[in-house]
Amino acid sequence: MWKRILSYAHRAGFTQNEAGVIVFLAAAMLVGWVLGAMRNEDEPVQPNARVALAAQDSIFRSRSEANENAQVGNSGDIEGEMRPSSTEIMQPSAAAGTVNINRATGKTLETLPGIGPATAKKIIAYRNEHGPFTQIEDLTKVKSIGPKKLEHIRPYITVE
Repeated sequence: MWKRILSYAHRAGFTQNEAGVIVFLAAAMLVGWVLGAMRNEDEPVQPNARVALAAQDSIFRSRSEANENAQVGNSGDIEGEMRPSSTEIMQPSAAAGTVNINRATGKTLETLPGIGPATAKKIIAYRNEHGPFTQIEDLTKVKSIGPKKLEHIRPYITVE
Protein backbone atom coordinates (compact mmCIF):
# COMPACT_ATOMS: atom_id res chain seq x y z
CA MET A 1 0.00 0.00 0.00
CA TRP A 2 2.88 2.37 0.82
CA LYS A 3 4.34 1.78 -2.67
CA ARG A 4 1.02 2.70 -4.27
CA ILE A 5 0.84 5.93 -2.19
CA LEU A 6 4.44 6.75 -3.18
CA SER A 7 3.68 6.19 -6.87
CA TYR A 8 0.66 8.54 -6.69
CA ALA A 9 2.76 11.10 -4.80
CA HIS A 10 5.60 10.82 -7.34
CA ARG A 11 3.16 11.41 -10.22
CA ALA A 12 1.85 14.49 -8.39
CA GLY A 13 5.42 15.78 -8.03
CA PHE A 14 6.00 15.07 -4.34
CA THR A 15 9.16 13.52 -2.90
CA GLN A 16 9.10 10.47 -0.63
CA ASN A 17 9.46 12.66 2.50
CA GLU A 18 6.69 15.01 1.40
CA ALA A 19 4.39 12.04 0.77
CA GLY A 20 5.18 10.71 4.26
CA VAL A 21 4.30 14.06 5.83
CA ILE A 22 1.03 14.24 3.90
CA VAL A 23 0.07 10.71 4.98
CA PHE A 24 0.96 11.52 8.60
CA LEU A 25 -1.15 14.71 8.58
CA ALA A 26 -4.08 12.90 6.97
CA ALA A 27 -3.88 10.17 9.62
CA ALA A 28 -3.69 12.75 12.42
CA MET A 29 -6.73 14.56 11.04
CA LEU A 30 -8.64 11.28 10.77
CA VAL A 31 -7.82 10.36 14.37
CA GLY A 32 -8.88 13.84 15.52
CA TRP A 33 -12.15 13.56 13.64
CA VAL A 34 -12.89 10.12 15.13
CA LEU A 35 -12.09 11.30 18.67
CA GLY A 36 -14.23 14.40 18.15
CA ALA A 37 -17.15 12.24 16.99
CA MET A 38 -16.77 10.01 20.05
CA ARG A 39 -16.73 12.97 22.46
CA ASN A 40 -19.81 13.49 24.59
CA GLU A 41 -22.10 16.06 22.93
CA ASP A 42 -23.06 17.63 26.30
CA GLU A 43 -19.46 18.54 26.97
CA PRO A 44 -18.42 21.88 25.42
CA VAL A 45 -15.63 21.68 22.89
CA GLN A 46 -13.91 24.76 24.29
CA PRO A 47 -14.28 26.02 27.85
CA ASN A 48 -16.04 29.32 28.37
CA ALA A 49 -13.13 31.74 28.44
CA ARG A 50 -15.04 34.40 30.39
CA VAL A 51 -15.85 31.96 33.21
CA ALA A 52 -12.31 30.58 33.31
CA LEU A 53 -10.77 34.05 33.42
CA ALA A 54 -13.21 35.23 36.08
CA ALA A 55 -12.33 32.25 38.26
CA GLN A 56 -8.60 32.87 37.84
CA ASP A 57 -9.09 36.60 38.45
CA SER A 58 -11.01 36.00 41.67
CA ILE A 59 -8.24 33.70 42.92
CA PHE A 60 -5.64 36.33 42.08
CA ARG A 61 -7.64 39.15 43.67
CA SER A 62 -8.24 37.26 46.90
CA ARG A 63 -4.53 36.41 47.20
CA SER A 64 -3.37 39.94 46.36
CA GLU A 65 -5.88 41.48 48.78
CA ALA A 66 -4.76 39.12 51.53
CA ASN A 67 -1.13 40.09 50.88
CA GLU A 68 -2.06 43.78 50.76
CA ASN A 69 -3.96 43.58 54.03
CA ALA A 70 -1.10 41.72 55.68
CA GLN A 71 1.42 44.36 54.53
CA VAL A 72 -0.68 47.46 55.20
CA GLY A 73 -2.27 46.33 58.43
CA ASN A 74 -4.79 48.65 60.08
CA SER A 75 -2.68 51.83 59.82
CA GLY A 76 -5.01 53.58 57.37
CA ASP A 77 -8.28 52.05 58.49
CA ILE A 78 -10.79 53.59 60.83
CA GLU A 79 -11.29 51.30 63.78
CA GLY A 80 -14.11 48.85 63.12
CA GLU A 81 -14.48 49.90 59.47
CA MET A 82 -14.79 47.06 57.00
CA ARG A 83 -13.88 47.67 53.37
CA PRO A 84 -15.57 45.49 50.75
CA SER A 85 -13.34 43.42 48.50
CA SER A 86 -13.24 44.15 44.79
CA THR A 87 -15.38 41.09 44.06
CA GLU A 88 -18.04 42.38 46.46
CA ILE A 89 -18.04 45.70 44.64
CA MET A 90 -18.25 44.11 41.19
CA GLN A 91 -20.97 41.53 41.89
CA PRO A 92 -24.35 42.72 43.11
CA SER A 93 -26.04 40.63 45.72
CA ALA A 94 -29.58 40.36 46.96
CA ALA A 95 -28.49 41.50 50.42
CA ALA A 96 -26.58 44.53 49.13
CA GLY A 97 -29.43 45.65 46.89
CA THR A 98 -30.48 45.26 43.32
CA VAL A 99 -29.79 46.96 40.03
CA ASN A 100 -32.65 49.00 38.62
CA ILE A 101 -32.57 48.10 34.93
CA ASN A 102 -34.43 51.29 34.00
CA ARG A 103 -31.72 53.59 35.39
CA ALA A 104 -28.56 51.46 35.30
CA THR A 105 -25.56 52.51 33.23
CA GLY A 106 -23.69 50.11 31.00
CA LYS A 107 -20.97 49.55 33.61
CA THR A 108 -23.57 48.79 36.26
CA LEU A 109 -25.36 46.33 33.99
CA GLU A 110 -22.04 44.59 33.31
CA THR A 111 -21.78 43.71 37.01
CA LEU A 112 -24.73 41.36 36.57
CA PRO A 113 -23.72 37.73 36.08
CA GLY A 114 -23.71 36.78 32.40
CA ILE A 115 -24.08 40.36 31.14
CA GLY A 116 -21.14 41.67 29.17
CA PRO A 117 -20.56 44.98 27.38
CA ALA A 118 -22.46 43.94 24.22
CA THR A 119 -25.56 42.78 26.13
CA ALA A 120 -25.47 45.89 28.34
CA LYS A 121 -25.50 48.05 25.19
CA LYS A 122 -28.45 46.06 23.84
CA ILE A 123 -30.39 46.57 27.09
CA ILE A 124 -29.75 50.33 27.02
CA ALA A 125 -30.61 50.55 23.31
CA TYR A 126 -33.88 48.67 23.86
CA ARG A 127 -34.71 50.87 26.85
CA ASN A 128 -34.04 54.05 24.84
CA GLU A 129 -36.10 52.83 21.89
CA HIS A 130 -39.11 51.31 23.72
CA GLY A 131 -39.12 53.23 27.00
CA PRO A 132 -38.63 51.88 30.52
CA PHE A 133 -39.24 48.26 31.38
CA THR A 134 -42.55 47.75 33.15
CA GLN A 135 -41.71 44.32 34.55
CA ILE A 136 -38.61 42.16 34.86
CA GLU A 137 -39.92 39.69 32.25
CA ASP A 138 -39.75 42.47 29.61
CA LEU A 139 -35.98 41.98 29.66
CA THR A 140 -36.47 38.84 27.53
CA LYS A 141 -37.49 41.11 24.65
CA VAL A 142 -33.85 42.21 24.44
CA LYS A 143 -31.97 40.12 21.91
CA SER A 144 -29.53 37.66 23.59
CA ILE A 145 -31.49 37.52 26.87
CA GLY A 146 -33.57 34.40 27.14
CA PRO A 147 -35.49 32.79 29.98
CA LYS A 148 -32.41 31.03 31.39
CA LYS A 149 -30.31 34.17 31.55
CA LEU A 150 -33.25 36.09 33.04
CA GLU A 151 -33.66 33.52 35.81
CA HIS A 152 -29.92 33.70 36.47
CA ILE A 153 -29.96 37.49 36.96
CA ARG A 154 -33.47 37.88 38.45
CA PRO A 155 -32.24 38.03 42.10
CA TYR A 156 -30.01 40.97 41.22
CA ILE A 157 -32.40 43.20 39.25
CA THR A 158 -35.45 45.31 39.88
CA VAL A 159 -37.77 47.56 37.86
CA GLU A 160 -38.81 50.84 39.43
